[in-house]
Amino acid sequence: MKINVKFFSYLRQITGTDQVSVDLTDDATVEDMLNSLSVKLNTPSVKNEQVAIMVNHRNVFPYTILKEGDQVLLLPIMEGG
Repeated sequence: MKINVKFFSYLRQITGTDQVSVDLTDDATVEDMLNSLSVKLNTPSVKNEQVAIMVNHRNVFPYTILKEGDQVLLLPIMEGG
């Protein structure tokens, strides 16, 4: 299945792009997608960064199962005071 992933803020610099499509097996999880992205983009830091993960504009967990055509957003977690 094909998943579209969009990167925001400094994640665009780390990945060298603002979005990418990823081919995954059926019943792949968000964690599987992050592992696949790290290999595809040759950037292990993608899966190690502190990010908020949204699928179709809803917050999800690493164990969330993805579906064909899902749109994943990776947003850096910002700290402030």
